[in-house]
Amino acid sequence: MKIASCFACIVLATIKTEAGERLTDDGKMPLLERAIVEDSVAFMPTDSLVADTLATDSTSRIVEYPRWNVGTNLLEWAGVMPNLKYTTWAASLNAEAYFKGRYSIRLSAAYSDHDYSGGEKHQGFTSYLIEPRFWFKNDDHFRGFFGGIYGQFGDYNDIDTERKYTGHFWGAGLSAGYLYPIWKGLAIEFNVRAGYRSTDINKYVFNEACDRCLRERFSKNTFALTGFALNLSWRFK
Repeated sequence: MKIASCFACIVLATIKTEAGERLTDDGKMPLLERAIVEDSVAFMPTDSLVADTLATDSTSRIVEYPRWNVGTNLLEWAGVMPNLKYTTWAASLNAEAYFKGRYSIRLSAAYSDHDYSGGEKHQGFTSYLIEPRFWFKNDDHFRGFFGGIYGQFGDYNDIDTERKYTGHFWGAGLSAGYLYPIWKGLAIEFNVRAGYRSTDINKYVFNEACDRCLRERFSKNTFALTGFALNLSWRFK
């Protein structure tokens, strides 16, 4: 737009100069050349028009006031579990609703039921999470830093060559993260969670006939880092 404006000014200056050299006897510009100059001035963009155009271009690239989004955790698809241990891929889906300028609530679900390490190991789990969030900037843009609380529950079924673990888990704690909008509705977000986790563990072993035998049953309760996420999401107005 600025290049076009400069080009128009150069053309206009040239027209004015040539027109000044060819004035009529009464000191007036010829009718045709005067019409060309007036049309050129009429179509030259004003400063306000340029500013409005730039603002429109900026807002068209990024959703400024999102109302909800859908996304997925790239780390889980890559096989990186919440404890940062690499196993095998898991499907992940989340959705979030925004309200009152600086609050949101996110629902997440993940699922895995796959063999890995050449079929010697198996990972199975389902996980459900709810996370209310508080955004530090009260501007209805929902970007930058946020904090929140979360609650989570699910079950698991892990097998290796010697033993098998099954059971249920639940947890609650605090979360924090940062969201950066990339283009239009596309945004990337890093999120970390820490808190209390309670796990019921059923430990099985396999006998010579490969039958599963319950060997031990116990619970494990810890305070620790419980989740990492690199979320890619699409936000809607």
